[in-house]
Amino acid sequence: MARHFHEGWRPAACLMLVGLLAACSPFSSDVKKQVQGQPSFGAIRSNPSAYRGRMVMLGGTIAQTKTLKDVTLLEVLQEKLDSSDQPISTDKIGGRFLVRTSTFLDPSVYSKGRDITVVGRLAAPQPGVIGEKPYTYPVVAASHIHLWPQYTAADAYWGYPGMGWGWGYPGMGLGMGWGFGPWWY
Repeated sequence: MARHFHEGWRPAACLMLVGLLAACSPFSSDVKKQVQGQPSFGAIRSNPSAYRGRMVMLGGTIAQTKTLKDVTLLEVLQEKLDSSDQPISTDKIGGRFLVRTSTFLDPSVYSKGRDITVVGRLAAPQPGVIGEKPYTYPVVAASHIHLWPQYTAADAYWGYPGMGWGWGYPGMGLGMGWGFGPWWY
């Protein structure tokens, strides 16, 4: 009986470890200290010049990527961040902001729809247009950029990223090719 308990404990321990790692931020505690007490995105958006030079952490979904001669610009739809600093996808966005970096970011990787979290200093706002409406973009001169993994429909099939085809043990019925249903069928 003790042997069965021990064998059953390993998968649970692995899942707990994965859960703990998933809840961790990709940014160091030093970086997080630099952005403590930052203004809300609403305050930044309403008066971006007032916060120029302030270190902030913002995130959201990439709307477009422009690569210029010496700079890459990302237009981001701002979203709130969860406890691991990952954007929370909702239909409620706070507005848009630009991320500026001298590092080349490939538009095929940093593409529309990808989630991103950035840390950097607020720079001079940049005027722009969304459709035909004038818009003033807050600009973050990025010092840290984290592009979040993109999960596919196959990952979502099982409810957990990476638990698609072939997951499970032979005969358990958990995964394509391993059986067609739960072990009790």
